[in-house]
Amino acid sequence: MTTHGSRYCLLVVVLASLAAGCQGMPASPGDSAVRQTSAVEPAADGAAGHEASAIPVADDAKRDDALDDESEKKKSGFDIEDLDPKNVYKNLKVMAGLGPDEKLARQYYEAGQALYREKRYAEAAAKFKSAAGRWPDSTLEEDAMFFQGESLFFADNYPKAHDAFGNLLKKYDNSRYLDRVVVREFSIGRYWEQLQDAEPHWPVTPNLLDRDRPLFDTFGNAVKAYETVTLNDPTGPLSDEALMALGNAYFVRERYADAVFYYDRIRKDYPQSKHQVQAHLLAMKSNEMIYQGPLYDGQPLSDAGKIADQTLTQFGPQLGDERDNVVKTRSKIDAQLAERDWGMAKFYEGKRLYGAARYYYRQMIKDYPGTEIARASEKRIEEIKDYPDKPPNPFAPLTNLLPSEK
Repeated sequence: MTTHGSRYCLLVVVLASLAAGCQGMPASPGDSAVRQTSAVEPAADGAAGHEASAIPVADDAKRDDALDDESEKKKSGFDIEDLDPKNVYKNLKVMAGLGPDEKLARQYYEAGQALYREKRYAEAAAKFKSAAGRWPDSTLEEDAMFFQGESLFFADNYPKAHDAFGNLLKKYDNSRYLDRVVVREFSIGRYWEQLQDAEPHWPVTPNLLDRDRPLFDTFGNAVKAYETVTLNDPTGPLSDEALMALGNAYFVRERYADAVFYYDRIRKDYPQSKHQVQAHLLAMKSNEMIYQGPLYDGQPLSDAGKIADQTLTQFGPQLGDERDNVVKTRSKIDAQLAERDWGMAKFYEGKRLYGAARYYYRQMIKDYPGTEIARASEKRIEEIKDYPDKPPNPFAPLTNLLPSEK
């Protein structure tokens, strides 16, 4: 056996021994049901047990000896693929007697189903987890992963249920359980959002008592649950519901830029959504709230005006009493835009950049004809009509001595 091969085998044996030693440590309720079983797992409904074919799980000493024997049988050459964490973990599971075993996987699955029917959900989740691990890359694994998440959901262990459903969709992105998973994820997101509203916590404050609440950042995890729906089932019946929930969640928290992002996705990507009118109205209001005044970026205010026009054009008859509010908001936006242009014109006039000032005055005459600000702009243009576009250069005698640019 080569030196590299011997070192690798020794590393595998040490890691396997450590893993074996961890079997005696306290485990969560979701893990204990399987870890405490012996090498013979009883089948559901009185079926015969199935003895593990490789290495007994219950006897640590015998397992360590068996791992030593297995390591001696390992090939002597060094293979770079052996360093892949997935392969290391897979080899360790096989050496510890936890490799693929369809018969045992089905026994775990049937036992999980029996516990699920008895509403012993925490125990059922442990069985389903073991079933999935024993027969990977199979229909049985997909079924077991889904029912693991379902069991955890009904056990009110929402963080672990969220993780279990996430693992399912990560491996089986077109899972036949997708419709049911997104319903669960939406429910988890809504519950966490409402829980955070009722009992606010800082994102970095750990939750050490409530099993139905994430360890950190309840609202952030609610957002992830909603996004699981929109990312994995973008054409499903709950996708626009999740987007609207996200927009509203940010709106009530006065995070208007984030709210606009989700409202705009509904407006542009879901034209048949029942939330179209509300998405337009709230997007208009959010943009209006983002605008900070004439000395700041005017794009949000301009966007608010465009959305107001679209709302009146597309949904005028549907707005009812809300139509008058939209009209008033549009007039208010026009006044704010005019105030912004007037402020910019006065700013440039103060800098003696009269060409730029005249540009803004003319723009106001064009955009707001017949208004008071348009008449004031005409008056200012007349008063500064003879002023140069730019102030004279006080250092002209010196700069004229320098070579001119070609």
